[in-house]
Amino acid sequence: MKRLATVLVWAALVTSALSAAPPAQAVVRSQSHVDRVWINLTSQTPSLPTVADTLRLSGYVVNSTSQTVTQLQVALRISPSTVHNRSEIPAILAGNAGRTGSVIPSTVIDFPDPLAPGAQQHFTISTPVADLGLPQQDPAVFVIGVEARADVPGDGLGQTEVALVRSFLPWFPVAGSVSPTQVLWLYPLSSAPSQLRDGVFLDDHLARELSPTGRLTRLLDQAASNPASVSWVVDPALLEAVLDMSDGYRVQGRDGSSTPGRGQEVAATWLRRLRTLTQSAEVSATPYANPDVVALHRAGRDVDIALATTTAADVPVAILGRGISRGLAWPPLGLTDDGTLDVMRASGSRAVVLSGTHMVPTSKVDYTPSGSVDLVNGGSPLRAIISDPTLSDLATTQPVRDAGSYLGGTVQGQEFLAELALTCLELPNNPRTIVIAPPLDWTIAPAGATMINALTSSQFARPETLSAVELGPPSDVPRTHLEYTETQINHELSQPYLQSISRARDQLAVMRVVAPDPAGQAAASREAALTRAESASWRASPETGERLVKATTDAIAADMAKIKILSHAPITLPGDQGVIPITIANDLDRPARVGVRLSAATSVRFQAPDIPAVTLAPGQKETLEVTARVAGSGPVQVQIGLLTPDGTPFGKVVSTQVRSAAYAHAAQWVVIAFFAALVVLMVRGALARRSAERAR
Repeated sequence: MKRLATVLVWAALVTSALSAAPPAQAVVRSQSHVDRVWINLTSQTPSLPTVADTLRLSGYVVNSTSQTVTQLQVALRISPSTVHNRSEIPAILAGNAGRTGSVIPSTVIDFPDPLAPGAQQHFTISTPVADLGLPQQDPAVFVIGVEARADVPGDGLGQTEVALVRSFLPWFPVAGSVSPTQVLWLYPLSSAPSQLRDGVFLDDHLARELSPTGRLTRLLDQAASNPASVSWVVDPALLEAVLDMSDGYRVQGRDGSSTPGRGQEVAATWLRRLRTLTQSAEVSATPYANPDVVALHRAGRDVDIALATTTAADVPVAILGRGISRGLAWPPLGLTDDGTLDVMRASGSRAVVLSGTHMVPTSKVDYTPSGSVDLVNGGSPLRAIISDPTLSDLATTQPVRDAGSYLGGTVQGQEFLAELALTCLELPNNPRTIVIAPPLDWTIAPAGATMINALTSSQFARPETLSAVELGPPSDVPRTHLEYTETQINHELSQPYLQSISRARDQLAVMRVVAPDPAGQAAASREAALTRAESASWRASPETGERLVKATTDAIAADMAKIKILSHAPITLPGDQGVIPITIANDLDRPARVGVRLSAATSVRFQAPDIPAVTLAPGQKETLEVTARVAGSGPVQVQIGLLTPDGTPFGKVVSTQVRSAAYAHAAQWVVIAFFAALVVLMVRGALARRSAERAR
């Protein structure tokens, strides 16, 4: 029993969490660290060592228990068993695949001072790579680890292992021994498009993302040392918003009031840096504002998909001042259905980014196939750029692993390099192209710079461009496009939400006809706002999307209300036919062209021809005369409405009453005639009675 208890205690200690990467003063705790001693590995250099290098690993041993531990010791371990394939890596990191290895005696460090609860002890382990006993010829990926040993009071075990964090060491000792894998790293710059109109935003989240420590700034920071190694992919809506912010802007509150935005300076700085970094790099544009394309297709709004594609055409060119590659489609999460693929192809897309979880090989292969295939469906082929899901995930921040341990940036970066190296070693003499395509709204991993630099500094990888992948031969491994599931549909923008946008677009189309803007700015601004409202970003924030739709719809309605009917007083015609004066006004800052229609519930009692469209200058009022016919003696309820030049009802309808004076006069003569007849009858009756009396 005592032996079993000892084993259980030892097992609990060995499963301590893997590394995290906060600074020494900011110890990161997760549920897996509670009541444990764990290791925070903050540095492993060089990440790709040679035999002449010195390997250094730094970090902290953190005591998250409630007891003081003594006899603390750390050491480097290395496993003689190399990593055989990519599928082993998660199990190795979770401690489920051995690879504990042996201690390198020269790396053992003893710390005589006790480690109190909540305290941490910094360490740096250094050893010549030549002392690790690595092979001189054969490339491989080795597992190394930092072990912490200590005496935990009360367990009766003495000094034993209390924490072990594993990492990877890609080893390629001979230059030119492999054909490097070509790596296309799509590097998206995108954000939720909360811009309402020029100079006005619904929130100020971009100011945070563009700040010195913000998400979008970190993306530039991590790529700064090697910007040509990635293929930049920009959302035109983001560039447009940042440019607008750099000129000064306001943030509109829920009550309609606005305050100055805080991001003018950081926006200008970020935009200058982006222009510099992309000067000699490949840059492509996504469709405007990352539209939720499958949801739009299912809503029958294929025209909106085409609009987002064409809207993206010139914005980046004007802002970045350089040529931009167009025609790249990127559906949300890299998932789509066949019908949407056809729409994207018809809209001018020549390549589409799809997830490797959605495009799987039709038969099992024991290596990673190239990430490009041609999709043909009765028309011109569409090149599918297929992401490697594991590498794409590792390029993003993902602190929690499925084993419940905390993964820091150092280990995450080495895991990325191990995945890349093992991909090359699958077929070392048969180079392939793999694609890294993180989500459009990604946050780059802390070791992003290490990952990017490996594309030029390692022997197992080389950067590739999007244009080369598009024009190059497709993979010889056929893929199957998995079904777009009901679960995926449930994550889309809702159909009622998209219908509200569709109604707003219909109203905007009417305004374009009635009051065309010579400069194209008024309607274009509303159109762009509605396109931004169709962004897949609002899947995670439907409330902000609804605010954007409402604000835009209200603005369109306010414009429509400025073209109005002023007449609504009751009208009496002198006869059964007469002229009705109708006054209309245009309070817009541009000409408007409208006609007038008068109608009643029944055409039997009221008839009036439509007045053809007339042009009203800005601020003009005009009275039009409508010839109408009224039948019957009572008032008729008449609706007065405006018409577009092609006769479509437009704007708000007003009601009035119309009656005819002719029927009132006729009624008077009827009364007089009846009275005269009554008098005649009375006279005749009196004469008859008198004659009868005389006869008697």
